[in-house]
Amino acid sequence: MKACHILLTTLLLAAPAMAQTAPLASAPRASAPLQAEPELPATDLLLRYESPALSFRWSLAPEAALEPALVTQMRTEALADRQKTIREADEAFKAAAGGRQYQTQWLERWKPQAETDQLLALSAQQYSFTGGAHGNLLMRGVIWDRGAGRRISFGELFKDEKAAMAALKPAFCKALDAERADRRQGQKLEGFTDCPDPSAYPILPVGDGRIGSFLILVPPYEAGPWAEGVYEITVDADPFTAFVLPRYLPAFTRP
Repeated sequence: MKACHILLTTLLLAAPAMAQTAPLASAPRASAPLQAEPELPATDLLLRYESPALSFRWSLAPEAALEPALVTQMRTEALADRQKTIREADEAFKAAAGGRQYQTQWLERWKPQAETDQLLALSAQQYSFTGGAHGNLLMRGVIWDRGAGRRISFGELFKDEKAAMAALKPAFCKALDAERADRRQGQKLEGFTDCPDPSAYPILPVGDGRIGSFLILVPPYEAGPWAEGVYEITVDADPFTAFVLPRYLPAFTRP
């Protein structure tokens, strides 16, 4: 186990340097100014806690290390989540003394969805188990404006959010229905046939160097039963460039 921790720490610390030395598959981004990469300890991207009452795991994608302000914000939120979960888990464990005790589980792993000169987008499935029939899943997303140094909502990418979302819904519904039909293989279900409003869920830009699609994360019980799991619905972003604010347009059009 100690060797695994050492390997993980080495990989996290080495990731920015590896990205610099790896052969480029395409031309470099001409408009990106050369900047010194911040040096963040790998432990800033990890949080752990283990006790008989609770197993807590949180991790942030190494790509976030290039944005220290984002790391600080997200780590602060995770620390608050950990403190709250420790308190609740300890109370539940003590209340069950003499009966059927269980270990609360909390897991959140952030992974990259988009990385361009202007935008960094991350997603996570937050899983928690508090003794029920099964765990709970919460879908989460973060979009970081690298130039402004702040988080933005998906709607802030557009000149007219309402118009963009009105155009997104039919594309989302079509892709969702296709995915549901594929998973169900002709099986008829009671309910779970309507198309939910995509604006109720995290929507993230997706792409490396250029945004090529949008990802809508729909948790269980929203588009299908628990057994069908999470629906990760992808929609082509190209038809939406007309709605994008001029300052974000390079992230959608740059090759």
